[in-house]
Amino acid sequence: MKKFRFLFYGVFLSVVFVFLAKVNFYLLFAAIFLLFILFYNRIVQVLEGKWKKVIFYAGILIITVFFLAGFLNSVYASQIKIGTVQRLSTPFGLRILSFSGIFVLLFIAWLFSVDRKAINWRPVIWGVVLQVLLGLVVLSETLGSFFFFFVDNLVKILLSFSEEGAAFVFGKLAYGAGDPRGLGQGTFFFFSVLPTIVFFSSLMTVLYHLGVMQFVINIIAKIMIKTMKTSGAETLSAAANIFVGQTEAPLVVKPFVKNMTTSELHAVMTGGFATVAGGVMAAYVMFLKNYIPNIAGHLVVASIMSAPAALAVSKLMFPEKEHSQTAGDTKIVVEKPDSNVVEAAARGASEGMTLLLNVAAMLIAFVGLVAMVNWGLEKGSVGLSKIFGKNPYKIFITSTERIQQGDVIVVNGENKNFNFTVKKVLKNCLIVKEMIKKDFKDAEYSLKREGNVIFSSKGATGRKPLIFLNLSIIFGIIFAPISWFMGVPWKEAAIVGRLLGEKLVLTEFIAYMNLADILKNGYELASGVVVHLSQRSAVIASYALCGFANFASIGIQIGGIGGLAPNKRSTLAKIGLRAMFAGAIAACMTGTIAGIIL
Repeated sequence: MKKFRFLFYGVFLSVVFVFLAKVNFYLLFAAIFLLFILFYNRIVQVLEGKWKKVIFYAGILIITVFFLAGFLNSVYASQIKIGTVQRLSTPFGLRILSFSGIFVLLFIAWLFSVDRKAINWRPVIWGVVLQVLLGLVVLSETLGSFFFFFVDNLVKILLSFSEEGAAFVFGKLAYGAGDPRGLGQGTFFFFSVLPTIVFFSSLMTVLYHLGVMQFVINIIAKIMIKTMKTSGAETLSAAANIFVGQTEAPLVVKPFVKNMTTSELHAVMTGGFATVAGGVMAAYVMFLKNYIPNIAGHLVVASIMSAPAALAVSKLMFPEKEHSQTAGDTKIVVEKPDSNVVEAAARGASEGMTLLLNVAAMLIAFVGLVAMVNWGLEKGSVGLSKIFGKNPYKIFITSTERIQQGDVIVVNGENKNFNFTVKKVLKNCLIVKEMIKKDFKDAEYSLKREGNVIFSSKGATGRKPLIFLNLSIIFGIIFAPISWFMGVPWKEAAIVGRLLGEKLVLTEFIAYMNLADILKNGYELASGVVVHLSQRSAVIASYALCGFANFASIGIQIGGIGGLAPNKRSTLAKIGLRAMFAGAIAACMTGTIAGIIL
């Protein structure tokens, strides 16, 4: 009878879930997570009991079914356009794909856990539940519309104040393209975008001095402590990371850092890697405000949702096995080094200026290093191709008599025309400056000299490299599956995957800049086809990129947190890389939640 009762419950719940999915997708997920909350203790018992292997393999089977459904929908789904908050026209399979992505990311974290037997599932399950509930509430049509309207307008007003300050110092250089107050020559990055970091850094310091941020952080931390049962210190740090940077947040729990357990330190670092500071968030808004509606609201939501996700993933990858001195609740004790608001504003501006110069130096160094690596990969591709008789800089044509050095050969392609500048003229071929990225044979072409067409003919033949690689292609190949599991259609997965790789290796600042460029100009494939990201994929990418998880930040955190507790510096160095990947996984989980709801 017991087996039949479970069978009846299973069939009944399946029918209810299908009905809810047809009526309203959000009701379905609300019902699922309500069951999680009501039967939490029983679920944990099952996971830890004799049925855990059965549950594990059943989960793998369910996820496989989700993959098939998601794959069919993602391959055949047309471009998806969404508005400010959500649209229910998103294919059901893409939502299921995003939902299964939660389990895939948790499974990856579980695989890299230092001790799977010691995992306490309560913070993991409640971390995901809080993340989903926050998404359902903030991204709902009712409250979400008000939230996005309020946050977006507030950020726009604050950015206008920052613009006034920048214009006072830099004049017309502070205004971007299309603004009649500027020079009309495009946005001057250093003078218009980076000054927002100084203004918002000063503003956040003032709010901390007045105690406003402590009040908000305390509310968020108490919710996570009561539900997830994580220690007070690590939870307060995770909550503080929503608003401040990866080295400023640990200051909230400065007296406790020296006595933290290794698991707590891992959680503190993961929280820093999974979120971004308010100052740089304003710069990301500047990048994307013309391409993603209400991007300010989306980035704020992403940072809030990533806080419980960071604790969940951290406790999965580095479970707590020691006794924490701050188990339970912990009061916020924040030192006030400033005597008044004016001094706080001045100190915040100075710290913001330091951050601005660091960002500018980082961009100069990393963009230059990327160019160097891509140059090396390109030369390697060309050398390998020449060995096999495929020179991607050589165009064969029937006659070269009328062609001179500096002329432009325009080859007609299927999707676009390709321009090649003549570098050297040989007997039956031309050496050009631009690499051939698509094969063509006996193609039509025209010769241009000083902008004028000299003649047109047919018979141009060129070969692309045997293999062509650059960092964008490599990142796209490696991280495309992750972006697909977040709910991005497969034809766009490599583009978002490239951005995830750039975030991890080059910093999220560069990734957001490239996302803005892709949204503006599209992503051109070697065939000449320009792929445009759907609005939904762009929003998912903006959520997943919203975190400091990159290799450079490991050193920043070791230096910052290690300065508060020199006795923990060696421990921080050992767990830094693992915490960085945990932060990246947490940010991607936030992207999957956005994919479910949008």
